[in-house]
Amino acid sequence: MTDPAAELLQEKQRMREDHTAARRQLRGDTERKARLDQAIVAHTVDCMRHFEATGGAIAAYSPLPSEPGTADFPAQLAAYAARVWLPISLAQGRLAWSMYQEGASTPGALGITEPVGERHDSAVLRECALVVVPALAVDRSGMRLGKGAGYYDRALAGLHVPVAAVVFDHEVAEKVPHGQLDAPVDAVITPSGFFIVEGTAAR
Repeated sequence: MTDPAAELLQEKQRMREDHTAARRQLRGDTERKARLDQAIVAHTVDCMRHFEATGGAIAAYSPLPSEPGTADFPAQLAAYAARVWLPISLAQGRLAWSMYQEGASTPGALGITEPVGERHDSAVLRECALVVVPALAVDRSGMRLGKGAGYYDRALAGLHVPVAAVVFDHEVAEKVPHGQLDAPVDAVITPSGFFIVEGTAAR
């Protein structure tokens, strides 16, 4: 007898492994990745404008070298926002958030650059006009595949703020495996542009 929950986990893990391997290969092509990353910055700003988030508060992330977005992604977005909240990884799959400040960062527990400053829980995301999150894959219905630790699932639960996932173009999948508790994002940002997911709460 098959276990649907176990099958779903296996399907997600297979997709994670495939996309992680492709990202390692892309990281080796530094010139191409730099072009894609800068295009992502431009289209993230376009997405901010769509959701009327310029001049207000947003949340974003500091990309790992293999992830989409420039190394100074938060700094570039901060030129268009009043505040940029960045995540800090805590125990038990929880995120705290601190405001981006130029030059005020430190290596985090997971190798991700983290901000230095007063920490807040994920309730601070309620003040944001847009939350920009990383993903390994996303489909056109907005279902997002993360790395599996559930940090963002917990942070975004019950949040009524537009959420945009950032991926490379080839990571927009036909279908991302998901369960009943997985919630779709409202927009998807890629190096080619961004699109709004039809039928989500933030439309």
